[in-house]
Amino acid sequence: MENAVGFLRRNLMVPPLEAETHTQLGRIMLDRCDALAASSRHYRRGAAIGDVFGEGRAALMPLPSTTFDPIRWESRRADKYGQIDIDSNRYLAGPALHGRRLLAAVRWDSVQITDPGTGEIVAGYPRIYGRSPSTLQNPELAMPVLAAKPGSWRESSIRPDFPEDVRAWLDEADSKRLAQSLRSIGAACAAAGFGNAVAAASRAIADRPGSALDESTLVTLALRARDADDGAITDDGPDLAGYDRFITGDGGKEAGR
Repeated sequence: MENAVGFLRRNLMVPPLEAETHTQLGRIMLDRCDALAASSRHYRRGAAIGDVFGEGRAALMPLPSTTFDPIRWESRRADKYGQIDIDSNRYLAGPALHGRRLLAAVRWDSVQITDPGTGEIVAGYPRIYGRSPSTLQNPELAMPVLAAKPGSWRESSIRPDFPEDVRAWLDEADSKRLAQSLRSIGAACAAAGFGNAVAAASRAIADRPGSALDESTLVTLALRARDADDGAITDDGPDLAGYDRFITGDGGKEAGR
């Protein structure tokens, strides 16, 4: 079986194989190994390689019930922007953690940043191999800084993460409207997450394009998007059928007294 894997690896890697993720690469390798094992015959027994391997696997001891999780722990001090450096790549832990000593759990496919004082996981990112010119960051962690410093909007690293309509509207806003709107988006982001906050901003801009984004409106819309099954913001009111069933027992309108 090892020879079959080596044969496929040599043929797959020249020219270099393109895969979106390591998981996808592993799935491709496994599928091709299974296909080769099913089509090849054992040189002595004449049976399919896959069948012979299945017999051998049945004799193996079971794997441990707990999955082995190989981790390399790294202790790093966050810089003034709340970033840490792992293998020459920068990962954002959050501006609130600037200057703090943090722990990073480095796995083969991810980097998880933890506050050792509280044990809280503050950020998680896919692991980058090689060198990335930009900082890996979660827009939710960067949004408070942008809300506090609206003048950095056009140079903000999370500007591309905003929907096109919201980005264009903020680009055209004057400084006062921009500052108020970014603070409102920041509040909605803290309440319901970045994706729901910008969805709420998109809806509010469509309804009232000439007005600054209001914090209470955005927070309400963002929470509605968060609680919706499909994340869509609709104008449907709450379903009161449950109250009807409680009062009448049959789901109909309350009978006349």
